[in-house]
Amino acid sequence: MPLSAHELIDAREITAELLDELGLDAYLFEVEPRDGLWEVRIECAESGGWQTLSLDVEREQLLAVRASNTERDAVLSNWRTRLSDCRRASPDA
Repeated sequence: MPLSAHELIDAREITAELLDELGLDAYLFEVEPRDGLWEVRIECAESGGWQTLSLDVEREQLLAVRASNTERDAVLSNWRTRLSDCRRASPDA
C-alpha cells in the first residue's frame, strides 16, 4: 500500500507524543518510511553529550498507537528500554 502524506504526518505526530511521554530532556527526531517499517532516528541528550539511535517500528503498529493502549504500551516499553541512556527532564520542569 502506498504511503500517504496523511500517514507521514500522523507518524510524526504520534512519534512526538510518545517521545514527550517518555520525558526526554532534549531530543531531535525524524521519521522515515522503510520497507513496511518506520525508521525513527533520534538524537538525544545524555550525560556526556548526545547520542544518535535508530528505532524501527512496524508501520501499522505506530499508526495504531492512538487507538490501542496495547500497541501504545508495547512501543513505549521498547523505546523506553532503547532510550534508557537519554537524559530525562526533571519532574519540576
